[in-house]
Amino acid sequence: MILDKLTALSRERVKAAKEIKPLKELIKELDAIDLKPPKFKDAITNYEGVSIIAEIKKASPSKGLIRADFDHMSIAKEYVSCGVQCLSVLTEPEYFKGDLGFIRDIKSKYDIPVLRKDFIVDEYQIYEAKLAGADAVLLIMAALTDEEYARFYKTASDLRLDALVETHSREEIERAARFGSIIGVNNRNLQTFEEDLTLCGRLLEYIPKNSVKVAESAIRTNADYEYLKSLGFDAALIGEAFMRKNDIAAAVNAMRFGE
Repeated sequence: MILDKLTALSRERVKAAKEIKPLKELIKELDAIDLKPPKFKDAITNYEGVSIIAEIKKASPSKGLIRADFDHMSIAKEYVSCGVQCLSVLTEPEYFKGDLGFIRDIKSKYDIPVLRKDFIVDEYQIYEAKLAGADAVLLIMAALTDEEYARFYKTASDLRLDALVETHSREEIERAARFGSIIGVNNRNLQTFEEDLTLCGRLLEYIPKNSVKVAESAIRTNADYEYLKSLGFDAALIGEAFMRKNDIAAAVNAMRFGE
């Protein structure tokens, strides 16, 4: 299954990265800087309506190349110009053609909350995210044991990072609710990559009332966006619908307000 491949590749990359720069060196670098509080959760909750977490993504395992003329900085500029609340930046290099350097570049120029979207399998990646300037990390319940989840969530909190905890079932939501205050429902099955936008609606009742609720994947039209609004979701994480458009700002406005 693709999720298993992605997590296995993540472990290989972490192992190689540790050989070049051990975790203790990352910790030493972080000790030398001021750990600013994250802005990700606040940006979502302070917006009236369904916040947009706009994704910067060049490719995906199921769709292949999504955006040929990919320039992460020009994409970020367009997103910022049309007032999205947060960015989700893919850093997985093999299937998504991402890079941790994208976050460093964006945060050096724009003061917008950024989520490191990757397959977190080791605390090392959480330290990397903080050093790169990220405000949040993605923790995928389908890829984590309860012990790993507890450990990674604590590490993120200690490093002053928000965590978007991704789920795809009632059981995963119940596991996520032990700690997570930002709970996402991925409408895409990470094993088969099939999509069903109504999944988030069916699972909504299991998300704790005080949680920040995020819908992920399969959101492509203003009707989809309005559907999430009717359900009471706080945010929508949207990537492909924007990445396939020449005019990204126009695509964001069409998503919010209709054509």
